[in-house]
Amino acid sequence: MEIYKKYFSKYYSELILISILFLFFFQLISDFIESIYALNLIEVELNENAAAALFLLSPVILFIPIFKKGFPDRGMVIIGETMIMCRILEPLFKTQLKMVLTGIGIFCFMLFLPVFLQSKSKTNEEKNSLLIGVELSLGLAMLILLRTLGSTLDLTYHFWFLWISWILAAIAALMLVNFLNPERITKIFGEQINVSESNKEKKGSKWKVLGLSFGITSILVLIYFAFSSPGVISRWTEGNYTAITIIIILAIIAFIFLVAFKPDLIKRITFKGLLVWNGLFVLMLVLNIGIHQIPFLFTTSYPVYAPTTTILHHILLYIMLIFSPIILIDFTLLTRELFRSRPSIRKIGGSFFITSIYFLLMIFSAVFTTVWDYVPYIGAFFRDMIWFIYLIVGLVIALPIFLVKKDSLFFAKQSRNNFKAKLKISGLISIICFGTIIGVVLLEMPPKEYAIDNPIRILSYNIQQGFDENGDKNFEGQYEVIKNANASIIGLQESDTCRISNGNADIVRYINNRLRYYSYFGPKTITGTYGIALLSRYPIKNAKTFYMESEGEQTATIEAEITIGVITYNVFVTHLGEFIDPTIPPFDRSQIIQQEQLLERIGAKTNVILLGDFNFRPDTEQYNITLVHPLDDCWEIANSTLIGDVPNEWEPRLPAERVDYVFISPDLTAFSTYIEVIYFGGTASDHPALLTSIRV
Repeated sequence: MEIYKKYFSKYYSELILISILFLFFFQLISDFIESIYALNLIEVELNENAAAALFLLSPVILFIPIFKKGFPDRGMVIIGETMIMCRILEPLFKTQLKMVLTGIGIFCFMLFLPVFLQSKSKTNEEKNSLLIGVELSLGLAMLILLRTLGSTLDLTYHFWFLWISWILAAIAALMLVNFLNPERITKIFGEQINVSESNKEKKGSKWKVLGLSFGITSILVLIYFAFSSPGVISRWTEGNYTAITIIIILAIIAFIFLVAFKPDLIKRITFKGLLVWNGLFVLMLVLNIGIHQIPFLFTTSYPVYAPTTTILHHILLYIMLIFSPIILIDFTLLTRELFRSRPSIRKIGGSFFITSIYFLLMIFSAVFTTVWDYVPYIGAFFRDMIWFIYLIVGLVIALPIFLVKKDSLFFAKQSRNNFKAKLKISGLISIICFGTIIGVVLLEMPPKEYAIDNPIRILSYNIQQGFDENGDKNFEGQYEVIKNANASIIGLQESDTCRISNGNADIVRYINNRLRYYSYFGPKTITGTYGIALLSRYPIKNAKTFYMESEGEQTATIEAEITIGVITYNVFVTHLGEFIDPTIPPFDRSQIIQQEQLLERIGAKTNVILLGDFNFRPDTEQYNITLVHPLDDCWEIANSTLIGDVPNEWEPRLPAERVDYVFISPDLTAFSTYIEVIYFGGTASDHPALLTSIRV
């Protein structure tokens, strides 16, 4: 300990320490929920792995009698160091063990946070609230930078960049030991906050502490759900990913500069103005989801085309983004009021235990809006209800503002001293800001120019939401399969990864940032459908999405035109619902209806390429009506067919029980001089990749 005091304690910075812990929390919760989802996905049902989510409820430990008088600093160090260790280890393991490690890490943070907040209530509540507001913002800004540089997949999870998290972990681990130093002081931009400075406020009631805890937790929920990954909002709205990322990072940086240099400006926000700002933000948040949804429950006529995104949609999106810094202001004000309430360890522990249940319910609710058809009894309620989930989250942020006293809006003017400290933090956040902006601009470069392909190579690939056959995240492996195909046109199924169930990472953007193709994402993620995407070396024109009638999981098809040379191809990418034999009770013919509606949309079009995961075999009525339409199955008419590096367990499905197809119209068949088909891709996904080459 003496050695630590001599060499390291002078480098202690609560700002850096807690910012890193917030960063690690968002990384851990993302991987934790993704791992639980993956282990349920490979069994296509809700199973016992979902019980791991109970790790979130760790604040219940604070009810143990030995903690009645407080939680020991040594205990905070132990749980903090355990969290850091879990964050370092979890990328090295497969999904099952990753779920356990991330769960332990989340267990530690959900316990650490209320204990830490309770300890801060004993000192200067004004400066501490500013400090923790900056810490959350800085952690969020670092996360957005890492996601941006990794094409929405956190850069520190790439093998070559693991060292970044190791360095951050080493810094946090060393600083965390300083909690054992009784002479510890904290600083906000160089100004000391001594632990002996007493908070004289009267203690708040347990209901007030509970209400404030709900607001604080709900802000963490909203950041995790959407604002920690700008790609999520982009896929909700078809908004420009580059613009969304830049606006969000600038908003965060502006908040940090406000707190660092002019916190007294907060007092210019009247209490009424604060309520109006919150109300408008929640309204814009819900509107930006609601106007992009389709009310399938009340739709009777199919197929239904997704409405065109207009300038009004974009205006509402940017208004929401401009209003978004209110969640950081709210976090600062709510934590200040919590500090003023001087909660006991049991009071804050009980409050955060209840709000951790709320956190858990919101996570399950958000996931259920996508997989509602697989959730027994209550699943149907969540269909088309993603807007309602965000309405609850928004209201639980806004309503606790009524608990904030008006004088809590007053912050003293910052001292002109400690210019060097402020200069350092300004330099750090400037690096994060410019790194994010430069990174997103460079990665979102326009598509490359390609020569005219002949043969054209068409790839259909169900990527199982970015997971391999064993349920392990496999963006890189699937990218390698796609890159090796060297395809002209790519249709992806189950590409709807930009949700919390998949770690908020966008595999379509991840792949396309490397290929630099033209792309169209297909169904917006808020519609709760299977994701389908179209990528092409050549411009994609008149792209649109339409939805087929679905009693269970919602299905959709992409329709677009792609011109290669002098030929314009009408391309359709689809993923039909789960196959149920219509000859066996309950005589479900929904998949046949979906295929009929799809064929109706194709009509008499020429140069048709229809590809995807159809979920039916060649011996079914759905297959037969496709050939009668007429369309030709490329496998059946090919001059050369090959089953490549497909694992043994797939062989019985190929070709007699295959479900992935490329169909083409007879005029294109007649115009083709050579057709080659290959199934390959190994275990990178639970489906093989299907590559069809057509020489015209």
